[in-house]
Amino acid sequence: MKSVDRRDFLKLSGMAGVTFTAGLFPAYQASAQAAGDFHFVQISDTHWGYKGAANPDAEHTLEKAIVTVNGLAQKPDFIVFTGDLTHTTEDGAERRARMKRFKEIVSALNVKDVRFLAGEHDAALDKGAAFKEFFGATYYTFDHKGVHFI
Repeated sequence: MKSVDRRDFLKLSGMAGVTFTAGLFPAYQASAQAAGDFHFVQISDTHWGYKGAANPDAEHTLEKAIVTVNGLAQKPDFIVFTGDLTHTTEDGAERRARMKRFKEIVSALNVKDVRFLAGEHDAALDKGAAFKEFFGATYYTFDHKGVHFI
């Protein structure tokens, strides 16, 4: 039997949660079907700027993810980055340099609608000031094909 590490567990539980909650609301299912199917890509915890043993190729991991997303057979309706875009640093200039480089890298995505949410590595030390300069609000809502995202 294969042991499951923390990362694998979180991936599985996240998928189960999405499947479980989607099945709870028949009215949502009906409105989503009426609006048409869609799919999106979620990318989280890229930690651009990280250097360490946990990811020895951290400088290129984000670029590889972008190539993978651009190569998907079905283009996603939108992409959402859910926090920790950059790795934390107490140096404000370095934080901004990392966010700038992150934004340059993700500009290669072939999807028009790309959304960004701040994580604690992006916003905790300066209350989101640098994040807001590069990506806008730290929280927001939007609608897509009859679904309200918060």
